[in-house]
Amino acid sequence: MTKGSMNAKRVSLRQVGNQLIVTERPKQRFQETEKTMRARERFLDASFYAQKQYADPVSKALYEKGITEKTKSAYAVALKDYLVAPQVEFITTIDYRGRVNDPIVIRAKDDFMVTRVKVEIIGADGTLIEEGDAETSDSARNLWNYGAKALNAALAGTTIRATAFDKPGNTGSLEKVL
Repeated sequence: MTKGSMNAKRVSLRQVGNQLIVTERPKQRFQETEKTMRARERFLDASFYAQKQYADPVSKALYEKGITEKTKSAYAVALKDYLVAPQVEFITTIDYRGRVNDPIVIRAKDDFMVTRVKVEIIGADGTLIEEGDAETSDSARNLWNYGAKALNAALAGTTIRATAFDKPGNTGSLEKVL
């Protein structure tokens, strides 16, 4: 290699011990696929969301509560929150008999916070019997309680669907067929 033969954009620098090694970078052979393009767009959307949350003092303060060793800023917590959807881990229907006020218990969690859990009760024939929001449990973290509002005489084949929402609007769902 002669002096001036390397273009500054095509140089790679690395340090090995006390020695600085300068090499010519190979030509980039990366071809963006549909999948990588979607991933890049999703990350840009997450970055935009995190910037908006960071600029809002109330949201920033909320996200600051989620700072850990891995996520060291409110911005990083908001970014991760956008990228990670909540999960519904289980639906407990042991005390649900199809009567009004029968309880349904849902465990839903997120990397930051679940803001809402929607419950749908769907008959065996596919008709919506009822829907509504569960309430956070006073007894345990990540548990949500739903009291049935409508009578459901035909339990066999009934589907209970729980959908968890987080602050950015991501969702995660689980269904249980009785």
